[in-house]
Amino acid sequence: MKKLQVYTLREFIAPFLLSCGIFTFVMLLDKLLDLLDMIVSKGVPVRTVVEVFLLLLPSMVAVVIPMGVLAGVLMAVGRMEADLEVTAMKSSGISIFVLIKPLMLAALLLTATMVLFNNYVLPDANHMAKNLLLDIGTMRPTAKIIPGMFVEDIENYRIIVEEKDDLTGELENVVIHERVPGMPGRTITALRGRMEPVSANRFRLVLSDGQMHELTDNGEYRKLDFSVYTVEIVRSDELIRQDRDNRGDRELSAGQMRALVDSLEKQVELFEDSLLNTGSAPILALINDSTIFSGRTAFPPPDSVDARTWFNLSRNYLAQHSGDLRILADRIASLQRSISRYKVEIQKKYSIPFACIVFVLLGIPLGLSTRKGSAGIALGVSLLVILAYYLFLIAGEQLADRRMMPAFLSMWLPNIILGAFGVVLTARSLHEGNPLPLGRLLAASRSFFTKFRDNKPGTAGGLKEGRSV
Repeated sequence: MKKLQVYTLREFIAPFLLSCGIFTFVMLLDKLLDLLDMIVSKGVPVRTVVEVFLLLLPSMVAVVIPMGVLAGVLMAVGRMEADLEVTAMKSSGISIFVLIKPLMLAALLLTATMVLFNNYVLPDANHMAKNLLLDIGTMRPTAKIIPGMFVEDIENYRIIVEEKDDLTGELENVVIHERVPGMPGRTITALRGRMEPVSANRFRLVLSDGQMHELTDNGEYRKLDFSVYTVEIVRSDELIRQDRDNRGDRELSAGQMRALVDSLEKQVELFEDSLLNTGSAPILALINDSTIFSGRTAFPPPDSVDARTWFNLSRNYLAQHSGDLRILADRIASLQRSISRYKVEIQKKYSIPFACIVFVLLGIPLGLSTRKGSAGIALGVSLLVILAYYLFLIAGEQLADRRMMPAFLSMWLPNIILGAFGVVLTARSLHEGNPLPLGRLLAASRSFFTKFRDNKPGTAGGLKEGRSV
C-alpha cells in the first residue's frame, strides 16, 4: 500500500514541476520585453537585469504553485486512468482513497509552505523589486518626464512639461527649476523644447523661445530672454541604489498589515466621534436654547439682531459645519477603503495557498473522468478551472476594495464553491468509476452545436421557406 502511495506521489511530481515551469514562463512573457528594454535602451548591466528577474519570480510563484497542483494532479491521475492502473486497483479491492491520501498530504505541505512564503519571503522580494526598478528608472531620465507631472527624482532639477511627443522628443511649455550646488537658483521657462538622448545616463534639453529667471545669493533678481538654450543633464554611470522605507500592501506580511488595520480602525473611531460631535453641536445649541453669537450665528437671535441678519449668520454657520462634516466623512471613507484593501491582502495570503487543497479535491475526480489517454481534455479542464477561480478571485477583490463584500468572504468564496464541488465529486469517485461524465458532456455539446449549425437560417437544413432553384 505504501509503495502505491509513493508511486502516486512520484507520478504527480514530474507533471507538477513541468506545469509550474510552463505557467511561470507564460507569465514571464509579459515582463520579457521590459527586461530586454533595460539592457538595450537604459544600458542596465545584465547582472542587474537577472537580479530583477529573480526578484519578480516570487510574485509569480505565489500564483503558479496552486495552478501547477491542479494541472499535475489531472495529468498524473489521468495517465493512471488511461493506463488502466486505477481499474486494476479497484479490481484488487483498493479504494481511491489510496490516491487521495499522498496527494492531499503534498497539498497540505505546499499550503503551509506557501503561507510562510507569502508572509516572510514575498513581501521583502516585492519591496526589493520595487526599489530596484525605481533606481533603474532614474538611469534614463527622459523616460521619467511625464506630461502634467513634476519630475523630482532627477538630481538638482525639477521639471514639468505640458505636452511630450515620445517619438520625436518634442516638448511644449517647459518649466525647469534648477538647483545646482554652488550656483544661483534658476527657473527656466520655454514655449518649446526637444529631448536629445546622448547616452543611457545623459540627455540634453534644447529649449526655444523662453526666459531664464535667476535669484543670486545677495538677493539680486535677473531675467534673460533667449531664443535657444541648452540644458545638459547627467546621471552617474553606476546604478544608485536607495533604500526606501515606505511599503505598499503587497510588501507587508499579514502581521504587519493587521497592526496597520488596528491603527486605522482607531483613527476611524476618533473621526467618527468628531463627526458626531460636529454634527450635533448646532442641534444641541438649539435644543438648549443657548445663545451662540460670535460673529457667525445665534440660537435664538438676540434682541439687537434682526431676523434677516440672524438668518444669514445661521446659514453661514450651518454651511461651515456641513463643510467640516463632509471633510470628516471623506476622511473616514478613505480610511475604510485602506482598511478593506489591507484586509483583502491579509486573506489573500491564506486563501490562495489553500487553493492547493481545493485543486486536489477537484483534480482527482476530474482526472478519473478523463478516460483513455485524454490528456488534452485534462489540460483544457485545468485551464478552465484555473480561469474561473482567478476570475472569481479578482472580482471578489474589486468588490471588497469597494466595501461591497466582506474581505473574508470575497477571498474565500472561490475556495468554498470549488471545494464543495470537489468534495461532492470526490465522494462520487469513491463509489463510482466516472464521477463526472466529461465524455458524454462533450458529445452532447458537439451534438448541440451540430444541430444548431444545421438549423441555422441560410443553410440547407435550415431553409423553411424559400424559392425553388
